[in-house]
Amino acid sequence: MDIPPRQDTRAELLRSAERLIAEKGLGSVSVKMITTDAGARNPSAVHYHFGSIESLIKEVFAKRYREIEEERGRRLDKVDERDPQRRLVALVEAAIGPFIESCLEESGRMYVRFCLQFATDPRFDYSQLTAEAGAQSIVRLREDLLACLPHVPIDTLTSRMRHCFMISLVQAVDYAAKVEAGCAPAVDAAVSEAAACLAAYLSTPV
Repeated sequence: MDIPPRQDTRAELLRSAERLIAEKGLGSVSVKMITTDAGARNPSAVHYHFGSIESLIKEVFAKRYREIEEERGRRLDKVDERDPQRRLVALVEAAIGPFIESCLEESGRMYVRFCLQFATDPRFDYSQLTAEAGAQSIVRLREDLLACLPHVPIDTLTSRMRHCFMISLVQAVDYAAKVEAGCAPAVDAAVSEAAACLAAYLSTPV
């Protein structure tokens, strides 16, 4: 079945925005570049479909993030380790695994690079946007981490979790580069190493 032109243009705009921002950086990409790359005949296509380039960028982030959120929730369901330290690492592995594993595919590598650009731009509050896209697993993760880390105050843990989100993006982008260079370790080893580092940061005494 043919895709209606309106839906096709919208999808192409999303793909072009993600790829261009991942490759060139958020500050180097204009509405005109996205429209041209997407093959849109209407120069106002971004505003027609999304209202603004900021709304387009938010949708690029949220579209795939929803899939990651669902997968993270499924993995957290499977964590049954009882020892607090080992449980901490297992929880972090469940949280970051979907991001790092996505780097085995070209689309996943593009997305993690896009996210790193997006998350460091002051125009966007990624914490709010993850909540809007769906953050049930994050809420649950924080509760589980609190149980593992009773010595860390909740405000401190919340702050550290935000930092860990940024660090995990850098870890994923680094893994993506190694995959493309043909020198990446096995993905399970990469996830375990990344999780061990993040767990150490989360559990540092206050």
